[in-house]
Amino acid sequence: MNPADHTLFDQFSDSMLIAALQTSSDATAIYINEDLLIRFANDAMLSIWGKDKTIIGKTLAAALPELEGQPFIAILQRVWHTGLTYSVSDTPASLVVDGILQEFYFDFEYRAIQDQSGRTLCIIHTTKDVTQRRAHLLRIAEKEAEEQALNEEMAATMEELTSTNEELNRSFVDLADSREKLRTLIAQAPVGICVLQGPEHIIDIANEQILKIWGRTEQDVIGKIHELARPELAGQPMLAWLEKVFQTGEPRINRELRVNLYTPNGTREAVVNSMYQPIRSSRGEITGILCILEEITEQMAARAAHDKNQQMLKMAIEAGELATFYYESATNTFSGNALLKAWFGLSEDEQIDLSNALDVIVSEDRERVIKAISAALNGEQDGHYEIEYQVQTPGQQARTLQALGKVFYDLAGNPTSLNGTLRDVTEQKKDEQRKDDFIGMVSHEMKTPVTSLKAYLQLIKRNAIQNDDVWLGSTSDKALKQIGYMTSMINGFLNVSRLESGKMAIDYSHFDAQELFSELENELSANIHTHRLSFIEGGALPVYGDREKLAQVIKNLVGNAAKYSPVGSTITVGYKRSAKDELVMWVEDQGMGIAEEDQPHIFERYYRVKNTNMGSIAGFGIGLYLCKEIIDRHSGSIEVESEPEKGSRFKVTLPINTQPMS
Repeated sequence: MNPADHTLFDQFSDSMLIAALQTSSDATAIYINEDLLIRFANDAMLSIWGKDKTIIGKTLAAALPELEGQPFIAILQRVWHTGLTYSVSDTPASLVVDGILQEFYFDFEYRAIQDQSGRTLCIIHTTKDVTQRRAHLLRIAEKEAEEQALNEEMAATMEELTSTNEELNRSFVDLADSREKLRTLIAQAPVGICVLQGPEHIIDIANEQILKIWGRTEQDVIGKIHELARPELAGQPMLAWLEKVFQTGEPRINRELRVNLYTPNGTREAVVNSMYQPIRSSRGEITGILCILEEITEQMAARAAHDKNQQMLKMAIEAGELATFYYESATNTFSGNALLKAWFGLSEDEQIDLSNALDVIVSEDRERVIKAISAALNGEQDGHYEIEYQVQTPGQQARTLQALGKVFYDLAGNPTSLNGTLRDVTEQKKDEQRKDDFIGMVSHEMKTPVTSLKAYLQLIKRNAIQNDDVWLGSTSDKALKQIGYMTSMINGFLNVSRLESGKMAIDYSHFDAQELFSELENELSANIHTHRLSFIEGGALPVYGDREKLAQVIKNLVGNAAKYSPVGSTITVGYKRSAKDELVMWVEDQGMGIAEEDQPHIFERYYRVKNTNMGSIAGFGIGLYLCKEIIDRHSGSIEVESEPEKGSRFKVTLPINTQPMS
């Protein structure tokens, strides 16, 4: 080693390297013997471990006894003996950021640092957050807190660097016996480090990280004057700062500094954190500068994108007048944004026990909400939460809320929180009720004149037959057919009215599905002449349910199939017993199909698919709604599989032997 190197190592210290590692935003720890004695752990690593600096100097097993029975200590000892690096990439972790559970990804690495003889000197343990930040639909209220926390974290890191400068200067002379170890540690440090010697700032050491940031190789810069080796810095303030640090001995810290860095095709703009630390001899003379550099360009771009997405999400939530909520199952606490707190009568910064939030829900809905929350947390419905209920605070009118939510889980698959949105549908429900009341009243009033009109038309048809009046007979047949359509429509509206008022009864009885489908085949074949009907029977199958209403479901589905499929195409109707001992019924057509975005809504009341190909096809969007309600009241399910221009398949699944719903 040349005399200049001896001078450098006389001036360098282990603590200065520790300060260098402290600047990293990555979690870093160093173990220095086979028993994994902790020599160093930065704030980020301590935060992950949930410990403080009192663990420095302890073995990993003593500092973290909870690792017993886990593989990490054994892996680290294997790395110590073999010198082989152990890395794990893209490991997922669910973390709470600003009170909202989000998914992040980490890279882990255990790297052995060895001397020239292959003897392990230490192990560097690094953890890096590699998450691509993405917008989240919830927890917008904590955005300001997230930014504040990020700023405080950066400020704390810089403050820690500043506070260690004095310790670095006191410790330089103690590194004479650690020259090789020090050079190796600098070379493999996770942040950029270089050492500039003398007043000309000759580049003496530059590790791989800083060379990557500079866009240079060792051959380009080692042994050269810094200003000449990096001409791209001309016109930028860094050269003047280095000179000032060397002359005054005052360190310089830069946070989120924008610089132009070299590339083979010119320069690129980057964002860095940097520190310039004077190096002093044992006599106190400044002999060089330690430069620590960390590029945070990608992190800044990700934060800007995150802020933009969060702002857009906030605007969307505000425009949609949505309340956001979160429930943490471990602490049983419930809270949300300002709108939710207004609806639940909470103060601006209040988190409450879930039971207190449930007290605001009206008594007749409270048990349903409790069951829905429990079902979501227990993994039912894939962790989704969807329900409507009413809340009422003292002195206020009852408010109807529509809740949508999703459960988040930890790495072990345990539920940690239920997050979601609430929408005030009070006026919507009132509008629907007024519509139902009006339709029910009009439909009821129309029944009598329509019945009379049907009777008159039947008399006209009878006279036409007696008088052999072919035209009048044909015309009366067509009129009676239209009266039939109108009667069916009126009955549908009346069924909706009865359903909403709780007056639609399910009349359970035992019947044979084979007999029911035989009757349906005869009736539908006699009434539908525009399509080919194909019935697939599943043999005798006893069922317990409302025979007439289940027949109404099949008729409705077949009627829709005829309405929305080409004349002459085939409509397939069938039933069978499933492997789970259930009744499965289906209606399949070759029609226009249903767009994917419409499929989740087609069973909603009054929902009509928006399709220009439908032309003048009549309908009010109540048929499928009634079908679903009838099937729901049989404790069954109805679903659709459809592809535009290829047709649709509606499938109904019912328990064969069910009991009436209470």
